[in-house]
Amino acid sequence: MARAIQVGTKLRKADAPGYIIEVVSLVTPADGPPHARARVKVSGHDLGIRLYALSALEDPKLFVPVT
Repeated sequence: MARAIQVGTKLRKADAPGYIIEVVSLVTPADGPPHARARVKVSGHDLGIRLYALSALEDPKLFVPVT
């Protein structure tokens, strides 16, 4: 079962513990699948906002919840 991604969700890359993202908004283009805009921080350095497909964020092989 896919986990629910919503604004405020924090995840880290499964293969890079210092790579943390926080979802800041959800968008659904008229001609594509839903995406999330997320703030990216790597080892505490802010890299800005990136766009991710929700299907990627829901994949536990790619991203895991920050606890």
